[in-house]
Amino acid sequence: MSDKSFKRPSIANRDGLVLYCNQYSYFCHKVLQALHVKGIPFEKYEIDVTNDEHFSEWFLELNPRAELPVLQNGLLIVPGSSRILDYLEENFPKSKSLRMPNDADKQVLGFRKTIESLPIGVLTIGSFLHPQHTGSPKFPFILPVRQTIIARESTLADRLRTYAANYPAFGEGLSKKADFHERKRGIIASEEYFCKLLEALDEFLNNVEQYLATIDDNEQKWLCGTEVFTIVDICLGTLLYRLYVLGLEDRFWGADRKRPQLVRYFAKVCQQPSFQDVLPSKVSILRTVWINMPPVYKAGLAAVSSVLISSTLLKR
Repeated sequence: MSDKSFKRPSIANRDGLVLYCNQYSYFCHKVLQALHVKGIPFEKYEIDVTNDEHFSEWFLELNPRAELPVLQNGLLIVPGSSRILDYLEENFPKSKSLRMPNDADKQVLGFRKTIESLPIGVLTIGSFLHPQHTGSPKFPFILPVRQTIIARESTLADRLRTYAANYPAFGEGLSKKADFHERKRGIIASEEYFCKLLEALDEFLNNVEQYLATIDDNEQKWLCGTEVFTIVDICLGTLLYRLYVLGLEDRFWGADRKRPQLVRYFAKVCQQPSFQDVLPSKVSILRTVWINMPPVYKAGLAAVSSVLISSTLLKR
């Protein structure tokens, strides 16, 4: 267990927008993309979740729920991706709007609600625990990293109770969170529940596929049937990307191209500059993989690297 005695960063005392996030967080990805699309100046503070910075005292003062993302605007604190997205629309009217049109189809409005209600954490960890139902996960979710995440997830409830004891002012909330994670572990471990979740996603994506097929000129138009990229496109694009990095794209749209409209839509999302802007760099991904790799893998890589270096020197 470690919170490394994190101190409140100086950025927290500045004026203007500050986004506290983690670049691999599904929910942070949505907000980062919105900020880039809207062209709103902001500063980013990367929370070190590997060392439990989100459970540190300074962050709990910011958000007692210990969850990301959090947007700070001076003394105003806005937690949660959905609330932040709505806040940006309401308070930055001069920036590019992501608001869905007033006459948006009720089915599209329902798509956003469904996406926001999905248990992404259960889906993510469940895919690690039940790899027989996935294909090939992408970086950074390779096998050694998945093993580290699973190990940390198994100790989360205990770590939360320790932090609750260390920080009495936040003890009640952290204890409830520990109880919740303990219950969630049983759900995540259930292969039956995971399969039901995949089936529910299949049904949802079928509805999306059918709706996309009704949009005229869908090469140019987005989910609301216009050429305007909106919040619901950010939500759907982020979901599809998470399914892709978890290695679930073959199941849902890749292997036999059973959902060609979704394939086309996802390709279009990936080409968006705002989408590309928020993807982690290769250096960042490699650093994350190394930090989260179990010691036994690091030792093996170090040994291989040593042999390769020696061989190279001998050839000179």
